[in-house]
Amino acid sequence: MQNEDLQSQLKKTTKQLQRVKYELFIFYEISNAMRTTLKLKHILYIVLTSITAKGGLGFDRAFLFLINEDKKTLDGEMAIGPQSSKEADQIWQKIIKLEKEDLSDLVKLYKKLNNRANRGLTDLVRKISIEVIEDEGIPALTALENMPHKVNINKSRSKVNKEVLEILKPDDFVAVPLISGKKTEGVILVDNAITHKPITQEDVRILTLFANQAGLAIENSKHYEYTKKLSETDSLTGLYNHGRFQKLLSDEFGRAKRYKANLSLLFMDIDHFKNYNDLLGHLAGDKLLMDLADILKKNARQLDIVARYGGEEFAIILPSTKKYAALKLAERIRKAVEKYNFEDQERLKSHNLTISIGVSFYQDEMQLKEELIQKADQALYEAKSEGRNKVKLAE
Repeated sequence: MQNEDLQSQLKKTTKQLQRVKYELFIFYEISNAMRTTLKLKHILYIVLTSITAKGGLGFDRAFLFLINEDKKTLDGEMAIGPQSSKEADQIWQKIIKLEKEDLSDLVKLYKKLNNRANRGLTDLVRKISIEVIEDEGIPALTALENMPHKVNINKSRSKVNKEVLEILKPDDFVAVPLISGKKTEGVILVDNAITHKPITQEDVRILTLFANQAGLAIENSKHYEYTKKLSETDSLTGLYNHGRFQKLLSDEFGRAKRYKANLSLLFMDIDHFKNYNDLLGHLAGDKLLMDLADILKKNARQLDIVARYGGEEFAIILPSTKKYAALKLAERIRKAVEKYNFEDQERLKSHNLTISIGVSFYQDEMQLKEELIQKADQALYEAKSEGRNKVKLAE
């Protein structure tokens, strides 16, 4: 009898050791994967894939919400998982072929694995924005309390956020906080809506441990992206700086050359800026530059790239834009600046502050982006020579 008890205890201990070994393996693999990149989208993708892939935690679906600190909301950011059993088979077969049992390869395969099914699920979760207050249900409570919540969907339906119920249609699920230090970065919601496999307390424990690790990776990624943004933007206006402008123009020029696509460029300069600066001082000059940057951002389209080229010169890259559409946009900007009431502009001789704009456009014979810049610069010079407050198209 005593021997049987020893055997039973030995089996139990062996099982526990195997479980610990498995957990250590998972966390080692996930840590390696997250060390391969600092890009936030890649980190989020690795996190969700680690939760759903067969080599990871093995849930059917995972939804990730990030805290929007300005709005005090949980905003849906990314999701991974099938929306039907058929899709489940297709996705897992693809992952089995590509991932080679190594989660660190997933970052290299981000674009290949970011298939239609996952984009569809991400589109769904991005429709959700939840106020971080007690009345907004389980995900909000998870963020507020920094505690995991396991939910039986039939018994606790009334406690689940209405948007989550209607859009994601979850099965029994777990919501866990993404914590970095004392700060909550977001919430992960997982379920087994396809297999309907029960979620155990052990699953919740492992998921919570993983979420803590993921929270730190997300915080590091945010710091990296913030630092990167600072290095690419002009500190005064918040627009792209000269270095970033050159890189983005190279990319767009290469695309135009490769696909014979349209591309236009606006170069603009503040008329008599030196007089304004000398008369009113550098603080007023800085305020003018910031006001002008706001005008450019408001009048540019979503696809346009606005940059401070240097000093009082600004540039706008116009992808997929013909020269006449570029002229029309340039004229709209010129009029917007002319109508704007800049501080103390009436003290200028002209009593009004204006800009001159040069417009160039991509032509098949161009070999270098510098030709596009040179033509826009020449057109700008001509606009100023002809009396300023003009838009001039490069020949």
